[in-house]
Amino acid sequence: MMDNKEWRNKKIEELLFKAVHSDVTAEISEADVIQAKKIVKQNARSSHEFFVIFASLNLLNAAIKRPQYKKKLHYSEIKGNVSRLLQHLITLDFNEYNVAFYINPSEKCAYLEIYTIQFSFHNILMSEAIEAFMHSDLNKVRAWKEIRLQKIAGELFELSMLNQLMITHSPISDITQPKNQAF
Repeated sequence: MMDNKEWRNKKIEELLFKAVHSDVTAEISEADVIQAKKIVKQNARSSHEFFVIFASLNLLNAAIKRPQYKKKLHYSEIKGNVSRLLQHLITLDFNEYNVAFYINPSEKCAYLEIYTIQFSFHNILMSEAIEAFMHSDLNKVRAWKEIRLQKIAGELFELSMLNQLMITHSPISDITQPKNQAF
């Protein structure tokens, strides 16, 4: 029987393969968007919580491009939470959380890697702390892996939530949201 890490890595491999080789864009449910909006306001305390927050930001970033969410989400909300999370990461030894984090100065794009998944967030909001990190020796810029995660955003979010549940036996920070609650 597979342990959680083996199971998670296998599921990630399957989703990344799908992201590269499939033209199908996964569904994003309104319930997931509602839950992701709450999650992105949290600060992570573990690798699996970082995974949930990164997947939540990715989900919102994908959802805002879809007609049914254009009026329910705002880029400022997403970008603000990306910047808040980056500032949180800057204060941590992010390697302790198995997170690689760097900013490409020419693109103003933040890359967050966890469990072999590379999340990217363009046009981030710059603060003094983020700007200082971007020009520091800690910022080790790597190439983009060229895997577009937005078309698997719903599935990646669900995987992150299931991974969290399997590890802790509870939802992230005990956030629960009724499936039918409106924005």
